[in-house]
Amino acid sequence: MKIIPSIASANLLEIGSELKRIQPLPNLHLDIEDGNFLPSITFGMDMVRAIAGAWRGELDAHLMVTNPFDYIEPMRACGVKSICAHLEALPYPATFLGRLRGLGLRAGLALNLKTGAHALPYFAEQLDYVLFLTSEPDFEGMKLRSAVLSKIQQARCELPARVSLWADGGVNLENIARLRAVGIDTVIVGRSFFGAPDPLAVYRALAEAAETVKK
Repeated sequence: MKIIPSIASANLLEIGSELKRIQPLPNLHLDIEDGNFLPSITFGMDMVRAIAGAWRGELDAHLMVTNPFDYIEPMRACGVKSICAHLEALPYPATFLGRLRGLGLRAGLALNLKTGAHALPYFAEQLDYVLFLTSEPDFEGMKLRSAVLSKIQQARCELPARVSLWADGGVNLENIARLRAVGIDTVIVGRSFFGAPDPLAVYRALAEAAETVKK
């Protein structure tokens, strides 16, 4: 299983130091929140450019924004290799996916917790991956909602095996094996990862826990 930290969950006042703490890792996730699609704001393209200049590994971007098309070219210019935007923000998802693939980028769709997976097969030919939000901002500590597992299973059954399935929200040592068992091959980790004294130790522990899937 691929485990990717989300830099938006790091201490943004010390972002250079935070990047150095995890520099041996191969991937980094950029959560872009614009204050419109979501009420919160993470950071914009100036910060993305700064991160891209300091990060040696691969970058992907999760666009939680009202106008995803505005970010495609700037992200590509920064070296971002994979981009997903929310199905809820795209009246015509095929156009978005086609634009990404035409530029040589890996193309993905993201689904909010409340959004079903029934529309995904319509775009299977253009999809490289699907990101499932497995929690929502709330007052319960962003816990993974177990009901989302059936949605992931449905998508795994209906999409080609080449389409990667990602989970983002509340991933921890206790549930990572359950996510892998229903078809997730990539997880995004945030607060519990960057909040640890040794994030790389957390990374190793998660990777080990993911291997405990019951056959």
